[in-house]
Amino acid sequence: MRLAEKTLIAGVAALALTTVVERAEAASGTINFYSSMVLDVVEPIIAEFEERHPEITVDLLYSGSVELEQRIFAEIEAGDLRADVIWAANPALFLNLKEEGWLQPHETEHAEFIPEGLRDPDNMFFAGRVHNMGIGYNTNLVAEDQVPKSWAEFLEWGPQAALASPLHSGTNFNMMGAFVQNDDIGWEWFEQAREKGVQVVRGTGDVTRGLVAGEFAVIKGIDYIIAGAAAEGAPVAFAFVEEGVLSLPSPIAIGREAQNPEAARVFVDFILSAEGQQVLVDRHFLPVRTDVASPEGLPSPEEIVALEVDFEWLAEHGPELRERFADLY
Repeated sequence: MRLAEKTLIAGVAALALTTVVERAEAASGTINFYSSMVLDVVEPIIAEFEERHPEITVDLLYSGSVELEQRIFAEIEAGDLRADVIWAANPALFLNLKEEGWLQPHETEHAEFIPEGLRDPDNMFFAGRVHNMGIGYNTNLVAEDQVPKSWAEFLEWGPQAALASPLHSGTNFNMMGAFVQNDDIGWEWFEQAREKGVQVVRGTGDVTRGLVAGEFAVIKGIDYIIAGAAAEGAPVAFAFVEEGVLSLPSPIAIGREAQNPEAARVFVDFILSAEGQQVLVDRHFLPVRTDVASPEGLPSPEEIVALEVDFEWLAEHGPELRERFADLY
């Protein structure tokens, strides 16, 4: 490489770093942060950010995925989306928001470390985390040789099996979409679940608490939630199903009408940074960056067998999917 080229590259890198530093130094005030992440995860992340950036305060509006989406679209209908930053579990939501022009692009310096499949090509949103839905089981009730290896075996547990409602849980909504799009699973799985007495409870927290308490033997569970409960001594474990789990990117984005866009960019950059991703890894999440290792005991993203999901199709057909599920249950 010629000296002039090296000098140019060094200059561009220095300029990018200067821009990032200046952005962080200039940002202050409060950001309105809308999220469906469970509180015992998102609150420590906010605390870590505010400790590093004491000049910025994060005002959290927390709700379940479906309720959060309803809040967002109600504000849009009123012409006043108040969110500076949105971080939720449903990629279809962000595709809809992008299409309707309610997001703004963010040219983050961290994009090169995030695989293309985990970021919008127009920089409108990025996966802030990846989590997987497989099978959670109570180790007091399920022996190792009884752990379901397929989604069909899950159904054999009947009333001892449970899932959170796709009408409330964003992850379960996407899992429903993945099942419906899979010819080997389809709507028939849900019809069989009803016939066998598989229980449907409101949210992810409800179904996880039932598993920990021994009310359920197996659940449609989320890897980081099960890992966190196990780390606290609960008799639970997580299984990656052989035919595939739902591997779900959870997008983070800046609202088009953000009142504090500079602080919003600093917050998003923290989440996408190596330091921010390590905060998530320490809480049992898989990282979105290629230069951050997975939590101990969990596979790397490329080792996971994942069900295929067409998120654009889900964005288009969401209402009819929810209506059909409501008719079943």
